[in-house]
Amino acid sequence: MDEKELMQRFRDVFETSAPILEDLEKGFFSQQAGIIQACERKFGDLLISRVPYVERIIGEKQKTEADMQYVRLLPALQTIALAIENLMYKMESKIVSNILFSEKALSEIRALFHLMQEQFRDTKDYVITKNPALKEAIRMHMDTMFKMIEELAIVHQNRLITGICMPQASYIYLDITDSLKRISRGLVDFVNKV
Repeated sequence: MDEKELMQRFRDVFETSAPILEDLEKGFFSQQAGIIQACERKFGDLLISRVPYVERIIGEKQKTEADMQYVRLLPALQTIALAIENLMYKMESKIVSNILFSEKALSEIRALFHLMQEQFRDTKDYVITKNPALKEAIRMHMDTMFKMIEELAIVHQNRLITGICMPQASYIYLDITDSLKRISRGLVDFVNKV
């Protein structure tokens, strides 16, 4: 495998994941667990479809430079995938358990989700172009997300103290924002290794 093929493989993963994330957003904000469950299946199938290739590359005694780069990029990609899976499970859990969020909490999650999607698209494009402006934008998205989450945590804490937010909803809210944060950090780690 050469570097161009390597980058195309990663771009394909991001390209295939993007519509799944769009559907996840639709399912969450329309309160439809079935859509989220379909996203979980599609994303799981995507990951499983890559396993034979990964096992072949890892199992080879003689690796090309591109193969070695592929192996170096896998942990960052796995971090992103695990955070996406956790995000899906928590979003599904919220809906199935009929946990209510305030409009404010939903709008906060929507803003963070859109920021993550923008960062995800930039990462997909960066894999092929290696455009330094995209790399900087990806890092700035993470900085923005971390700052937003830090500020929202204070607001959220006040909602808990005043009884506007219930503990079960708080747990899910914090887990969702943490998953978005981990996706964001994983995307930055990934582009730093590309």
